[in-house]
Amino acid sequence: MSSEYVTSETNLPENYEDGEIQLQISDKNTKEIFSTQAKVSRDPEDLDDSEPLTVVRGPHENIEEQWYIEILETDTEPGGVDTAVLESVIGDLEEDSNIINTRSEDLKTLLEYLTRAGRYDSVSEASRSIMLEYIAENYPDLVEEYADLKVQAERDGLIMELRDEE
Repeated sequence: MSSEYVTSETNLPENYEDGEIQLQISDKNTKEIFSTQAKVSRDPEDLDDSEPLTVVRGPHENIEEQWYIEILETDTEPGGVDTAVLESVIGDLEEDSNIINTRSEDLKTLLEYLTRAGRYDSVSEASRSIMLEYIAENYPDLVEEYADLKVQAERDGLIMELRDEE
């Protein structure tokens, strides 16, 4: 690992000054994203073994502040996201149907009720909203990794398109 790291201000918990925190950071050189148990501070003197941490903030994350991090333990979250599997799934589903079928009378009944009660406009919207909310709450690392891969794929596609136009 390098000795320079990057994180978004949105990754910092409110109690970051209280000592040890769980934090998602990326290696500045390799761009590898991982979770760590760490201490962070704006002053390197507050930490026993400080390393540079760039904290990005702002609506476009284009404002950088120099902070410091003391990494206590890495990869602290069990069952982290297997990026290779996620990339494989993305590739496999690009040309596949995006229909999800649960084949559940009970679930269909409950979703239909939520639709008729005016909570959602359709059963499809209800199922999408509920599933996305659940996944976002219970698997935030998966959502973050998926978003990163999706943005990278779109960026790569745009670069290729612009190069083809030259």
